[in-house]
Amino acid sequence: MHDVIELTVALCAIPSITGDEAAVVDEVARRLQAMGAQVTRQRVGDTPGRDNVLATAGAPPLVLLTTHLDTVPPFLPPRLEGDRLHGRGVIDAKGIAAAMLCAFERLLAAGETRVALLFVVGEETDSDGAKAAAQGFMPQVRHFIDGEPTDGMLVSAMKGVMAFELSCEGKAAHSAYPEAGHSAVHQLLGDLSRLLAEPWPRTDDAGQTTLNVGVVEGGVAPNVLAPHAKAVCVMRTTSDAAALLARVRALLTPGTQLALRTQSGPQRLVTLPGLPTKVVAFGSDVPHLSPRASGGPLLVGPGSILDAHTAHESVALDELRAAVELYHSLARRLLEETP
Repeated sequence: MHDVIELTVALCAIPSITGDEAAVVDEVARRLQAMGAQVTRQRVGDTPGRDNVLATAGAPPLVLLTTHLDTVPPFLPPRLEGDRLHGRGVIDAKGIAAAMLCAFERLLAAGETRVALLFVVGEETDSDGAKAAAQGFMPQVRHFIDGEPTDGMLVSAMKGVMAFELSCEGKAAHSAYPEAGHSAVHQLLGDLSRLLAEPWPRTDDAGQTTLNVGVVEGGVAPNVLAPHAKAVCVMRTTSDAAALLARVRALLTPGTQLALRTQSGPQRLVTLPGLPTKVVAFGSDVPHLSPRASGGPLLVGPGSILDAHTAHESVALDELRAAVELYHSLARRLLEETP
């Protein structure tokens, strides 16, 4: 049987920044095959080996465990300090993948064949792995349990995500003669100012819709009117995503182009009596995989989201061990409650 700490270290020692997941995909596929699971892979995009991995146990699955294998940059190798494990992916989400694999292994060892395990790529950018899996690669199940850092509490509601890129084209000219050209940067700044000043919706359960302008690029020199500019933005949505997108477009200058990267609305998730719950503001693969679960999704995982995507990403060893027990017990409970 795998040890969850050792497995987390092994997986986190393999760099898997989004787009470069092939090596860690090979590793989890190898381990699952060695366990005796039936393993299939689905190519995502054009990069060889950049695959989703599905492990089943023979019977049509009723419950599925799933999380992602990609991480944000930069790669930070794992290191053990006292009772905490540090490094990129220890909670988001290769530590969670390790806990799910260990729970899956225990279920198989006990003779349970109605459970499956799905690892996907690309969650940290546009969820291209989950979107591909939802096109028939992921089996139809009663419930799936998605893994993200939630402090070990089941999520009752979560915000959606809408990521988009704005681009403007200007006309270069000497900055002393602005009438001779048009600054794409000035146009873009006007667009972003209106977006940031807009009173975006708020709901009682999911909270405030927020906007982050994460990347701004443009121009060629300080004394030249900028011939081009772009910005990449992410909204955490609490209302209908299509309506929000229409509001965004209405605030843009004519000529500003919007390219949508990914879009989802807020989600309501399955919770279970007797277990603590919380509401989260981050996004996940849940909205893309939800059509494959007739009874609805669950979302839970060890660690704090406030440690994810940071230079101090870490998790307590006891949290990883407890996550194995949690995923195992949740799968058991859902299987017992499924007709």
